[in-house]
This record gives sequence, C-alpha cells and structure tokens, in this order.
Amino acid sequence: MSPVVASPLWTPEEDERLRGLASSGISVAAMAKRMKRSVAAVRNRAARLSIVVATSRIRRQTVKATGKV
Repeated sequence: MSPVVASPLWTPEEDERLRGLASSGISVAAMAKRMKRSVAAVRNRAARLSIVVATSRIRRQTVKATGKV
C-alpha cells in the first residue's frame, strides 16, 4: 500500500493571495489554476478562512434547475 501524500500546507502569503483573488471576483477554477492548487483545495481553504468566493455558473444552473442547494 502506498503512503498518502498530503498537499503542501498553505502559507500566510498564499492566504493573502487567495483573499485578493477572491475579492477580484474571478472564478474558483481560475484561482486554483493561478495558485497551482485543486478547485477543492481552494474552496476548502476559502471556507476555512471565511472568504466568500464566486459561485460557479454550473452550480447556479444546477440549483436553478433542481431548486436544491
């Protein structure tokens, strides 16, 4: 069985960069690409730091179609 490889820890500088990118209104996918992190990692870190990120159009369309959040 191979060991589980953890993602690198977030630095205070990355946290500040995440805040700046989120305030610019770009998509989570674009933030993830710029920060070389996964979309899930960016969403999770933003949630942990109480940073509001843009909602993806796909998620909005799904919610609109199903009525579920």
